[in-house]
Amino acid sequence: MNKLFDINPEEATRLVLVRHGRTASNVAGRIQGRADVPLDPTGLDEAQAVARALRRFGATALYTSPLSRACTTAEIIGRELSLTPQVWEDLTEYDFGLMSERNLEEIGAVDPRLYVELDAWLDAGRDDPMLRPEIPGAEPLDTFAVRIAAFWNHVEAAHRGGTAIAVTHGGVLRGMFTLAAHGDLRRHTPFWADNCSISVLDFYRGAVVVRLFNDTGHLPGPLKPGRNQIL
Repeated sequence: MNKLFDINPEEATRLVLVRHGRTASNVAGRIQGRADVPLDPTGLDEAQAVARALRRFGATALYTSPLSRACTTAEIIGRELSLTPQVWEDLTEYDFGLMSERNLEEIGAVDPRLYVELDAWLDAGRDDPMLRPEIPGAEPLDTFAVRIAAFWNHVEAAHRGGTAIAVTHGGVLRGMFTLAAHGDLRRHTPFWADNCSISVLDFYRGAVVVRLFNDTGHLPGPLKPGRNQIL
């Protein structure tokens, strides 16, 4: 075996990650958090498109966040791939506390101090040492990291040598890829996952490698510009 490049397939595990389809809150620029917002008609079409695109991975398991926008996306994928979605709590969206189901202006009306801090955070440059402002009621970042690791550990143990798909949320995806890249969740993450995008993490002998991120080639329209996010 060429140890530089070859792997033992029986020890390799692939996790294919899908962000849920579009919702009305996505269109309105609201951070959904744990709010249970359903897919809109475009989101349903996106779910159909990503379901067809996922055929090539040959997955044998399908997981989903319990929130309806993810469950509906997973159900559509499951019908296409003949897989039954398994609801997994660790895939639930990050709890944004006071920010949930609000846009930035609405946050300002509730907490002007937080508005000013978040506005500065969103405009911070890549070398700015600023840490993310504390968000009242938000999930602690160390707790968030623990549940991401718990899901990874489960997938590695349950699907060694195979491929699993997980439908989750933008905050979870940014958290996962930040941790995979040994980043700091308190700082800006350079990852942004579009609705019904496909991303891939490969696990091998305790290491994780980013193999694909935010593939939207199965969806219509151009890739829109990205910017700093809250998480």
